[in-house]
Formats: sequence, structure tokens, C-alpha cells
Amino acid sequence: MRFALFVFLTMFSCSIAFAQNKKKLKDVISVSGYVKYMNTSSFVSLDSAITDNLIHNRINFKAFLSNRFTAVIGMRNRIFYGEATRMNPYLGDILDADPGLVDLSFVPVDKKSFVVHSILDRAYLKYISDKWDVRLGRQRINWGVNLAWNPNDLFNAYSLIDFDYQERPGADAVRVQYFPGGLASIELAYQPGNGLDSSIVAGMWKFNKWKYDFQLLAGNYYSDLALGAGWAGNVKKAGFKGEATYFQPRENFSDTSGILSSSVTLDYSFKNGIYINASALYNSGGVDQISSTSNPIQGLIGVISAKNLMPSKLTYFAQASGAFNPALNGSLSAFYMQGFNILLVMPSVSYTMHESWEIMLLGQSYFGEVNSAFKGIGTGIYLRLMYSY
Repeated sequence: MRFALFVFLTMFSCSIAFAQNKKKLKDVISVSGYVKYMNTSSFVSLDSAITDNLIHNRINFKAFLSNRFTAVIGMRNRIFYGEATRMNPYLGDILDADPGLVDLSFVPVDKKSFVVHSILDRAYLKYISDKWDVRLGRQRINWGVNLAWNPNDLFNAYSLIDFDYQERPGADAVRVQYFPGGLASIELAYQPGNGLDSSIVAGMWKFNKWKYDFQLLAGNYYSDLALGAGWAGNVKKAGFKGEATYFQPRENFSDTSGILSSSVTLDYSFKNGIYINASALYNSGGVDQISSTSNPIQGLIGVISAKNLMPSKLTYFAQASGAFNPALNGSLSAFYMQGFNILLVMPSVSYTMHESWEIMLLGQSYFGEVNSAFKGIGTGIYLRLMYSY
């Protein structure tokens, strides 16, 4: 907590000092964010519903120190209270775990039915010129090209199921991008750890050929050597994207213990505004069938990595979304884990009441095989009100 406040106050003080040479403070400081309230009801059957509440605030702070330097701070504050919070006595400890090099997470209140958590998930200094972009600190490094799964995203793997965290987590890293010209770029990134087995260091080359955007990457991914590629283009009027990364343990470099993680996507936008997406993920390290001790739902919502985006060997995703009118939008998504025989269906509808206000209703229903019958095994209903500023 002390370090987080120190970083924030230091960058804020620097921005004020630079602002003294400007005519208006708003020319050098930008503040944005949102406040959300979400009510959750989870149940297997209607007589076993458990409710919970979340107040979620985000503050994005940018200080334009000069034409080339920008300081960025992003802080996430959440208040949990209700039945589900009370039933999880370890929630505060789980939330307070910061995997970064510097601990920027703190839990000022950790009670049985009331938990408050804050974290700085962005805290970096950026330098930009005509051909260079250099960033130092906690930042988002997004190397993926697909919507559902990103095997190329070595630094910040995420899950679409975590719909309430649109910014995605950041990494404590140094990132250098060089733009030689055209659509090409060369990028190096380093996320340090206590040793090579807890660090990520990788490089990526992007270029355009045959009207396709390609990327090649290589580096050290914790205890593995990683080699990957990705592409994005079109087949007629449909989008065609894919990415794959092969992870080979450094200590067993000559054997066949490596893991291939790959995904492919087709998407299409109709003239009436409807968008569809279909994706498939292959994980050679996944399993073909569920064991008696595994928890397939935890595989969908648990901790993931670029090497293990899903526990099943084959997983499929489909989505259709569109606008009923300028203010009302709807979406229907589905995940299916082959072998586990687990289906997750996610319908949602959102309504923009004002340019700053939005209300959303979303469901997550899990279906699976129970006693040789395919049936519902759990449902969550989320009602969220959001104010953006």
C-alpha cells in the first residue's frame, strides 16, 4: 500500500511540476473511469440461490509530462458483500495475491461478509517518438489476435468469462517497440522474476504480406522456450485469424514433452450489424475426458496461462451479437469443452440510458453430464449498473 501511494503521488507531483509551464491543468492531466454496482445470484436450483453484491470503481490517470513522456496510473477498487462473500473466508487472501514483481495490491477491510480490495494494475512511464514506443512499469502487453483464446499472449492471458474486467491484468515489465516503416514492427518485452524460471523475455516481429498481418515470436516463458506465430486476414468477406505457440521445457529440450497451444477464428459482420464469431482451441497438454477428481467449471473460470488456456484438449467457442436499436444491444456466447462434455452459455443484454449510464443483464449457465444425463449444473445471473466518467 505504501509503495502504491508513493508511486501515485510521485507521478502526480511530477505532472503538477510540468503543468506549471502550461496554460491549463487539463492540458496535461486526464482522469477517467467508472463506478459499477453488480448484484449476483448463483444457484443450481431456485431453492438454493445465493446472492452477492459488488461495488466496482476504476480510476485511470494520465499525466502528459511532455510531448514524448506520459505517466499512466490505473487503479481498481472493489467492495464485496453478501452471502457468497460470507461463505468464502479466504476471499481477502485470494484477492490480495499480486503476482507482479512489486506488490501493488492491498485489502484495507477483510471481514466475514465485507471485503474491500484495491490494486494498481497500471503504473508505467511511456516514451514515444516517430519510430519508438518504450514503456516501463505495470502495463498491458497484448500479443494475441483472436477474441476467445490467445496462445501468443505470453504476458497477459485472460478469459472472456471474466466479463467484468474489460481492462485485463497488467505485467510488471519493460517493453520496447520499434517501427521501421510501413506496417512492420519489432518488439521486445521483459517481465523479470527471481530467476529465469519465473521470468518472461520474448521478442516479436510483425509484418504484412499477401494482405495478411503476420507475427512471429520467440523467447523464454518461465521454464519453457516458446516459439509462436499468428495471422489475421480475410477469406472473401469473413475474417480469418489464428495463432499458435509451442512450449518446450529447457531442461528436456531434446525430448517430446513440449506443449502446443493453438487457436483459429472465423468471424463475419452482416450488413444489418449482426456479428458472429466461431473459434476452436487445441491444447496438446489437455485431457480427453474428465476424471473423478477434476473440477471442469474451475477449469473455465480458474487461473489460466498462455500454455494452458483450457484444461480440455479441444474447446469450442461461438458468439453472435448485435444491436436491436442504437441504445439496446444483445449477445449470445457459448463455450464447449470436448471430452469434459461441459457447455457454458452466456446470454447478455445491455441498454445505454445516457452516454454515461449503462445497465446490463448477463447470465452464465453451465451444463454437464450428471448420472448419464446432460443437465444444468449451475447458473449465475448478473445485473450491473455502470456510470462512466
